[in-house]
Amino acid sequence: MKLNLKNKVALVTGGSRGIGKAICLALAGEGVKIGVDYVSSKTRAKDVVKAIMNDFGVEAVVIKGDVGKETNIVPMFDTVELELGPVDILVNNAAYCPSGPISSYTRKDWEHTFRINVTGAFLASQEHIRRLRARKAKGKIVNIASQAAFLGSTSGHLPYDSSKGALVSMTRSIASEVAAEGINVNAVAPGMVMTEMVAKIWEKRKDFYLSRIPLKRIAQPEEIANVVVFLASDAASFITGSTLDVTGGVMMR
Repeated sequence: MKLNLKNKVALVTGGSRGIGKAICLALAGEGVKIGVDYVSSKTRAKDVVKAIMNDFGVEAVVIKGDVGKETNIVPMFDTVELELGPVDILVNNAAYCPSGPISSYTRKDWEHTFRINVTGAFLASQEHIRRLRARKAKGKIVNIASQAAFLGSTSGHLPYDSSKGALVSMTRSIASEVAAEGINVNAVAPGMVMTEMVAKIWEKRKDFYLSRIPLKRIAQPEEIANVVVFLASDAASFITGSTLDVTGGVMMR
């Protein structure tokens, strides 16, 4: 399979840890130059860049940028372009996930979640498309959604679940608009993934979660990252507007 990713440039939001880190490393493993975006985990972002350069001999750069702040979007792209070249692949991975029953959320909680998970992805996609059009280039956008967009959560994440549903709809709409320009826009809907956040609750409810997963195990971040690499590559050139189910069979249909 020809991925044709070598020397491409990717910007991965929220790339300092968890699924974002795995995506950065997986893309770098295919020769992609990586802009590793972070908000507060500067040390972790530096460690990811160091791993990319040492393990794969690929250029990478640390970028501080909060996608929830509109003024941060253009500087993020400017930094990547200055250090690595124009962005070919945008991975909208940064996310915020508050928890609790519906009665516990404030309007501020709701709006903050949507500002990062939806508006941030929209603004980053808009800027990416603007730059691709300016240089008449093809490109890729991969949005990290969630099974919760379709099934909701069992542990109380209403704003997050709702925002991921919006992200799935946005993926289809943008894909439809830019398809003729050779810009592919897709999403990935992971199920449970063994990140630091999930590890804290996994042992407490392990039997319950496994009862819902046909494959009877939880995903590793690298398994989600592999799907992102595929969608970012030429191997997925005829796929756009899709949300790929990576849930271990939870959403099989």
